[in-house]
This record gives sequence, C-alpha cells and structure tokens, in this order.
Amino acid sequence: MMRRSSTVSELPPDPVGDAVAGSIADILEGTVVELVYAPADAPPPTVSDSPTTASASGEGPAGWQITCVVHLDGLLAAVVTPDSTRLLEILDALPGAALRTATQFRAETGAAQKALNPSMRRALRDTLVIEVLAHLQEMRGAPAATELIAETIEYLIELSGARVESREVTHGVVIADVFTDKPRLRFDYPADLRAAKRAPLLFDGQRSLLLIDSQGHPRFELQRHRLDRLSPALNFESLPAEFVESGSLVAEATRRVGGVGFFLRADRTIWVFVDGQPLLLRRSARWTAFPLELTAYIASLIGGGKAAGIVVQAAYILSARGHGAILAIVDDAEDSVDDIVSPKDRYDLRNEFDRAAMRPETRLHHLIDVEDLDEQTLARLAGLDGATIVDRDANLLAYGAIVTSSDSQQEGARTAAAKSLSNTADVVLMVSQDGDITVFHEGAAVATLLGRRLER
Repeated sequence: MMRRSSTVSELPPDPVGDAVAGSIADILEGTVVELVYAPADAPPPTVSDSPTTASASGEGPAGWQITCVVHLDGLLAAVVTPDSTRLLEILDALPGAALRTATQFRAETGAAQKALNPSMRRALRDTLVIEVLAHLQEMRGAPAATELIAETIEYLIELSGARVESREVTHGVVIADVFTDKPRLRFDYPADLRAAKRAPLLFDGQRSLLLIDSQGHPRFELQRHRLDRLSPALNFESLPAEFVESGSLVAEATRRVGGVGFFLRADRTIWVFVDGQPLLLRRSARWTAFPLELTAYIASLIGGGKAAGIVVQAAYILSARGHGAILAIVDDAEDSVDDIVSPKDRYDLRNEFDRAAMRPETRLHHLIDVEDLDEQTLARLAGLDGATIVDRDANLLAYGAIVTSSDSQQEGARTAAAKSLSNTADVVLMVSQDGDITVFHEGAAVATLLGRRLER
C-alpha cells in the first residue's frame, strides 16, 4: 500500500517517487509506504518512533524535499520481534535506498512528469535493491561496493537463460572484503569473465563458486567438497543435497566469510544471500524479500510447536526445486483428518490394520523412518502427489493423501484441495511448481510468498 501527502496544500507530481514506493511494496509484502512532501526550505515532518517503522528524508522533485516512511503492517507487524534482525535491517535500509534511487532516476528523466516506461521501472527496481545491499554492507563495516553489486546483478541477468556447451547456465559469486594481500593476477569481475564463455560452468554455484574482493578482483574458487579449507577451525558438515540447486554453497560461504552472495539458478531466478541466509529473490524482473518471518507467522497460527519451522523449511526446499506440494499442520488428528483423508493414507494408523489384509500402500508406511521428522524427509514425502499432514509437534499423520474438494472445477485441483483442507487444519502451505508458496487459513489464502502477490 502506498500513500502520498504534503505538509502544505500543494502535492507535487512525482512519477519516480510513485515507482519507488511501489517497488518497496513489491519487495517487502506487508508494508505501508508513505511519501510526505514538504517545501525544500521547510523542516521535514516528524515521524513516529516505532520498531516497525523506518524513515529517511532527502531531496525530492525540484523545489521539494521528501520523507519516505515505511511501516510494517498486517502479518509482519504482528510477528516481528527484536530478534527479527534481517527483517529489521531491510526495513531500516529501504527508505534511504528509495530516496537515493529516486534521486538518480529524477536526474535521468529530468522534469518529465509521465509515468516511467516498463524498462525504466525494471531498472529502478534493480537500482533500489543495489542500494539496499550496499547499505547492508556498510552496516557490517565493509565498503559499500555499489558499482560492483550493480555490475554483478547485470552480469547475472545477462547469463539468465543462456546456454553454454548445451547446458543451462548457473553461477555463484560471493563479494567479501576479507583479503589482506594483493591479488596475484589482476583482472576484474565481471568484465573479464564475459569474454571467457566457460567461466559460468567453472563457477556454477553448486560445485564451485567465485570469491571476489570489494574492489571486484576475483581471488579464488571455493569448491563444495573443500569448504573445510575455508575455515578449518569449524566443524564441517556436508550441506543437504536438497539445497544444492537453491544456492546452499553460496549461503554457507556468506555464513563463514560474510559479505553478500549471488546465485543464478537455471530457472533464471537470482538469489541473494547474507549471513548464510537467503535475503532476496529476483524472478521475472521483480525482486521479493525472502519470507523472513514466515516461521513466526505459522507458529502464531498453530499456537506453538516445532512443526512450524520444519514445515516452512520443507516448503522452501520444494519451492527451490520447483515441486508442487501441499503441507498441512493440524491440532488434533481425530478431529481434523478423519473425515478428509482415507485411512490407507494415514501413517499414524499404520499399526491398526490387520497385517494379513494390508494394502501395499499401508505396508510402505512401516518402511519409512520418520521417528524424528526433519525438513529434508518431510520435503521428500511432500514431493509425492497429494497432501502431507503433521501435527503441531511435527509427528507425521499422512503423506500422499488425496483431499477432495467440490471447488476443483473452478480452480486448480491443488489450490482447491489446499483451501478445503485449511477449513479443518490450522494452516496449509501450498507450493506451486512455479515456486510460489501460498498460505491458507480457515478456507482462504492469507499470503503468497516468493512469487506473484495476491490481488486484494
């Protein structure tokens, strides 16, 4: 949501400001963006001091100054805590980044009062993210490598959809200011890599990535199976295979050396990692913040329990792999599952069947190991057709369960099943093959993450 106001009776036209405010709302769903205009020689307006509000003031259209205020609203405001570090960092970075971006684009468009064309809006969204990432670097005491970040994103966009030696291109790079020596061989990233067509294959972000310093000088490759060489003092554990295609190597590198990591996936999405965690995702020329507080939100819907974290992580895995799925959390199996799931799909009832008369599906229940259910196992089971259901303590109740719905003719069968299931389950997460994660509660979609936003 975006609002514009003025401290005087006049409100100046500002298509660049409108575009920046809209981009903020796209990046961080659940925000209210206010643009408050004041004459250039007047004091800026007073903004309320709240942990869920951030603001910045600066130069606006000719003769005006502008204050950009970003409020967390709705779901995000309800679950944010002082420990929501990454969310609050993004919130703090957005207003200033928005003003710097707007200033750049007003200089490009001059006094034009027309709305920006699509190509300029795409460039503006990319510039806003570049400014946010540079600000986060400064917050961590590193140089704000604004131009390098911009060049890196542009290079990844160029690579997206390309093929080299008949292979889909992926690429991983981490910008980290951790080098004290001078590079042995001087060349620049990404300029000098453009001429080397095989470079993306060498540093594919899955088996190997490229570490570069804040001056844009490539230093060395970091191989997946030799991560322990980076930090020998740390106990190295193999990264889960399920995370390979979603950038786990880049994520782990940022956890160990800091900096900001970029991973281009074969599906043309660009993932950005900070401190070992996914932060931003670029898909179809639009940026979205990773659903930072989804686990807390799910926990609030189910009233606690460890299932929230496991189910959310499983949804992330499935989203990264492009696997459709339905994951549900229920409070009471007897009240929530009995009427909507066939007994043959009920893992929790496996011991109540006559062994001699068991169906093959029921026999399989006795072979899988879910005694201590984790996100990798849950994602594997949820990747099967049908719904996967757990209780609040993450005990598996059903997998591959067929959920029928009378609404399946009006909408997709998976959507109809998820919506129907959410009338009895505490919460349902539906993962589409496009990577979207939609949250259903009490028969309605309440949030869509990592993809297109709900029309409200």
